[in-house]
Amino acid sequence: MRTIYLRKDENNFTRKILIDMAYLVSHKIIRLPKYYFEDMLYLPFKRKSHNEIEKFVLTRNNITSEDDNFYYFKFPFKAEEVVNVDD
Repeated sequence: MRTIYLRKDENNFTRKILIDMAYLVSHKIIRLPKYYFEDMLYLPFKRKSHNEIEKFVLTRNNITSEDDNFYYFKFPFKAEEVVNVDD
């Protein structure tokens, strides 16, 4: 499986945060360390039925669970639908 990054647009550039791929593959859940979480983190994706790129924004409302160190988010689409960093 290829690596997948969360993104955050700031000023005139885009920051990338690597997702824990081992956890994603085995649980189909995004596990994000709490110190990486901030407003407007998103995962760009493109559904086969649509030609435009959409953003799955990680917000506090999307958190499915948490522990002392991590927030957990559902991964609501297939890995092939996530847009590469270069795109």
